[in-house]
Amino acid sequence: MTSPGLDYDKASLARVYNFYLGGKDWSDVDKETAQAVIRSAPDVPEAARENFRFAGRAAAWAVAEYRVRQVLDIGVGIVSDVPLPSVETCVLAADPGATVLAFDNDEVVLAHARALRPGYGGVLRGDVTDLDGIFKHPDAVGLIDMAKPLVVILAAVLHFVPDAAAVMAGLRERLAPGSVVVLSHVTSTQTSERRVAGMTKAYDDKAISPIFFRSQEEIRALADGWDIVTPSDLVDVQRWSPDGTYAGPLYDTVRVLGMAAVLPGHQQERAHTPGGAR
Repeated sequence: MTSPGLDYDKASLARVYNFYLGGKDWSDVDKETAQAVIRSAPDVPEAARENFRFAGRAAAWAVAEYRVRQVLDIGVGIVSDVPLPSVETCVLAADPGATVLAFDNDEVVLAHARALRPGYGGVLRGDVTDLDGIFKHPDAVGLIDMAKPLVVILAAVLHFVPDAAAVMAGLRERLAPGSVVVLSHVTSTQTSERRVAGMTKAYDDKAISPIFFRSQEEIRALADGWDIVTPSDLVDVQRWSPDGTYAGPLYDTVRVLGMAAVLPGHQQERAHTPGGAR
């Protein structure tokens, strides 16, 4: 995954996603790229918003269910102007004492964060393909304890990474047992080849990074060595919830699959409530 500079000649993944989510922090080239994607798959903005909701909902559930108070949101993007609750907002509503650290490799995201919050900035520089750079970031040392479980959010991130399996293997090697990964990924399964080709071309032509559609089986395989939990398989993000009550509409032109997966190794402490959920 490349580390883009402040390049306004190519579309920023973060700004394109901001456009999908209804934000205002995008440029003309980002809008052009987003519209090219939407021409191939008109449901993309709705799917993106459901993906955003899924990330917050699943993160809050993991914090409450497994009593994990450390959350890393990797590839956070530009969310300050999005009219939806962020991962941080959802997590802190579930546990006000939790620590939430956001990381991104996009200079656009980092510059935007610094402008909003001078000094610390609110977002740390980090690339999902350089996990040591994230876990050993000097500003993260002392804020996270790698000997204890973490919740790691990878929402709509790994489909921009050529070797997504290497990222998941790297997390498995570094994280403590009982850690939870919340992951979502666009899929080619039950999506027409014409639409997949159109969306892929839009990113290839205009964006700083390509997009990699994977089959449902390939995405499930990313959880090798992890236990997929609640529900116990991949589901469309708008159908993911601990008790099965969240049921957004399915989309005809694009699918985003989500899962929460726990790193086994010891008996995780869980909230003792009906159905295991709070």
